[in-house]
Amino acid sequence: MANASADKLKALALRHSEKAVMGVTALLCLFFLYTALTMETIDLTPDQVKQAADSAQSNLTRKQEPNDILKLLEEQQIKNPGFEAMVDQQEKNVLVAANFRPPQLWVSPEPGAGLIRDQPELVAVTELYAYPGRGGAQVYELDDAGNRIPDPDAGKPLDEATATRRRIKAPMSRSAAMGKANEARKFEEEKQKVALEAKQKLNRLAGGPKKEEAPPEATAAEVRMKEKTVGIRWVAITGVLDYKAIRDSYLLALKRPEAAFPHFKQLDVERQVKQSDGSWSDWEAVDQARNLQILDNLPEEDEEWTPETVRISTLVAPLPFLKAGFWERVHVGRMVPAEKVKVAEPVFTSTAGPMSSAMDAPAAAVESTTPPRMEMANEMQMPMSMSYGGGMGETVDFEKKPDVDEIMVRALDLTVEPDTTYRFRVRTVVYNPNLGHEDVSPGVDKTSVELNGPWSEPTEEVTMPPDVATYALNREPSVPRKLDQVNFEVARWSPEDGVTVVKRFPAAPGEIIGDVSSVAVPIADGPSKKAVTKKIDFNSHQVVLDVMGGDQPIPPLGPGTGGRLSVPALSLVVRRDGAVVIRNQANDLHDQVRKDMAENFARELKVADEEKKKKRGGAGALGGSTVPGSTP
Repeated sequence: MANASADKLKALALRHSEKAVMGVTALLCLFFLYTALTMETIDLTPDQVKQAADSAQSNLTRKQEPNDILKLLEEQQIKNPGFEAMVDQQEKNVLVAANFRPPQLWVSPEPGAGLIRDQPELVAVTELYAYPGRGGAQVYELDDAGNRIPDPDAGKPLDEATATRRRIKAPMSRSAAMGKANEARKFEEEKQKVALEAKQKLNRLAGGPKKEEAPPEATAAEVRMKEKTVGIRWVAITGVLDYKAIRDSYLLALKRPEAAFPHFKQLDVERQVKQSDGSWSDWEAVDQARNLQILDNLPEEDEEWTPETVRISTLVAPLPFLKAGFWERVHVGRMVPAEKVKVAEPVFTSTAGPMSSAMDAPAAAVESTTPPRMEMANEMQMPMSMSYGGGMGETVDFEKKPDVDEIMVRALDLTVEPDTTYRFRVRTVVYNPNLGHEDVSPGVDKTSVELNGPWSEPTEEVTMPPDVATYALNREPSVPRKLDQVNFEVARWSPEDGVTVVKRFPAAPGEIIGDVSSVAVPIADGPSKKAVTKKIDFNSHQVVLDVMGGDQPIPPLGPGTGGRLSVPALSLVVRRDGAVVIRNQANDLHDQVRKDMAENFARELKVADEEKKKKRGGAGALGGSTVPGSTP
């Protein structure tokens, strides 16, 4: 039960406790105020402060006599230690330098001595991009033994354009440079051997040999080699290498800034082939020996668009000079200077008005009408030789790029087969900077000559078109008493000279796509192009099974409705090997490889047409003429 007294006390406390607290607080406040008022203040006047400061200043500036100071020191028992006597005593003890000789001779330490070397980490190539192409390359002609053949027409001068290009020497590829170095070394050894044999024979003669006039020596540089144009297929693989990350890794591992540069040996390339069931084959190395049959026998190379600061010769395959075709997407777009891709606006003279011939335009405008020979890689995504000391005491020359963060890599696979789909990967190979070194951390490789970087991610799949490629563009309008037809574009590539010709053929079910037809063919005529009408076999050996698509009627839903709907053309085609494939307008019309072949064919014909008009001296040589075989 509740206690009544306790409840009353509780209610009283709740009602009056706050009044009690306020009363106690007021009493404390009054007590503190009274204490503060009655406390004695500090008895200090300004005169007293000034007097104390003057007294301190006089003590600081008062002069003391030296005798008084000495007397004070004696009273505190601080005596003179007798430095003069100590110096006199030390002069009697003669120091012998030999007693202080170190047990070992002093030597100059090697830079980085005492710093243990580690193994640098290599990085993978990124932004890998692969694109197919075909054309006719200018190469040296070789005999059955693989040797270059002297040109019987070497006395004839080169045309001015070719001579100008070849006066500007392009940097040799790494393999070519090594080959020439080996040839020079063998030549010197052979000269020494011949000289020794000649001296031995002279030693057997008395009175000296019979003097004869020596025939003039012909140097290799004076002999021009025979050249020819060969058709080549290629896949160009471009990528970006983080050069700064590699240099930082070398600096961290080798501890020496002057050695913190990688010495690249080569770029390894591997590929996979897409099989008929859609699976991929095992990775296999690209046949570099077959590639070098072309790349090591180039009389001239095509122009590079990227600056030398982002290219190392062992990581960038050279571009053969093309007599037919164009290089497409062989440069990393963001590394190309803006002036390389800028095209001059056409300029017309004011005297003849806007209808004047472009032949009167400035040279810069005329040159801009000629299409460039190369395109940049990833175009759709775009909006020194230095001495290096190894551990074995050798000295080799290699390229250093100290001021760049990224460099370009490029490989060419010249061994691809037609009508085959591939994907590629690459890795860098460097010479081992720790080869033969003993000052390395445990586990560091000091015996291997080379170090391999990590493999890159595979490229997207890339297909090399067949030599006679067919593409469905649209369906022909239906005609009474005639089979439905699809308009095919046929691109034929010639392996002999690398020329690609394009023409359109309609084909209905049961018909073969393509036929023998006359067409203007752009061929090289010295430094220029000319169009020659030839009969070309466009027979693709592919038969149309069925066609669909085109303008389809829409069923009416009411009065005033209906109409026709355009459906992309689709065709079933039987290939030569019996496989049935689908040619679809939705894919073929926008296929980038097809568009490039058609556009390049039209460009070459246009160039040939313009050069023909220039030779005739006709007006409007660079005007908008109708080009046979051009595509909309």
